[in-house]
Amino acid sequence: MREPFVALLPLTHSVDFTHDQILSRLTGLFPSLTSKLGVVRAGGFAAGGEGGPCFLAVGPNVISVHLYPGPPRFDTLEDIDGACPAWFGSRGDHPKIHSHVVVYSEQDAFHPAEALAAAAAVSMVAAALISVVPVEEIIWKTGRVSIEPQAFQRAALRLTIPEVKVSHWLTWRRVEGPLSPQGVPSLIFHSTGLAPFFGRELETVASILPQPEVEKRVLAVTDFLILHGPPVFDDMPLYVPDHDYVRIRLRDRGVIDTKPVFLLRIEPGPAATTGPSFGQTLPAKGGFGRRAIS
Repeated sequence: MREPFVALLPLTHSVDFTHDQILSRLTGLFPSLTSKLGVVRAGGFAAGGEGGPCFLAVGPNVISVHLYPGPPRFDTLEDIDGACPAWFGSRGDHPKIHSHVVVYSEQDAFHPAEALAAAAAVSMVAAALISVVPVEEIIWKTGRVSIEPQAFQRAALRLTIPEVKVSHWLTWRRVEGPLSPQGVPSLIFHSTGLAPFFGRELETVASILPQPEVEKRVLAVTDFLILHGPPVFDDMPLYVPDHDYVRIRLRDRGVIDTKPVFLLRIEPGPAATTGPSFGQTLPAKGGFGRRAIS
């Protein structure tokens, strides 16, 4: 069992909302999925907080919507402001949070494709809620990401087209690595939010490439892994643009993370003549939406 996907939506004031409002907005935002949307259990909340959660079907996934008083919190005693800085700056400088909505994936995901479908479904329901309740930010819990509501909604709207990007589900920590034998500084990147898809995070081998070049490659790799979910085996090569290739290794722990990681090594080499290229769209089988929801 992997950690379920959860979106937290802080509210400065509470308003009425019900399952039919969310479903109506879902249908408006994602008309191609209308036949795959439904109500599993009706529910909703009054402005004072009275009421009960609703459960919605988005394809095979059941997504619940809850309302709780006060600001959102993580499961641990970790300070949410320290673990997940707000996109707009200090939360203390903004209006007090009255309550928060929790959008939760109810099913366990044991395979990357199942996790992809669950993440997409939670994102779609959260995107619909943005038009229903006064949301200050979207907190994507597994990735420790704070996102501006309209930006999150725009990202969610891309979930039914093949060119979708998944960076709003992840954050990246960057630390200095050791000096190279030539005395050149290096960087190590580590993901937060990939484990719910694959059971482990991704960490790069210390690289002396410029930071934008490393970022481009790690984002290309994570997009490919999440969207296409190939079986990942030790010492697996993956081909990326600019005549470089990367290699995935399975390790029991990383340099930054003491848990099992994908270790990503970026290796300069000749352009690949076979295998998928991250610089091109792969042959489509209906894109993200059909794969995730059908």
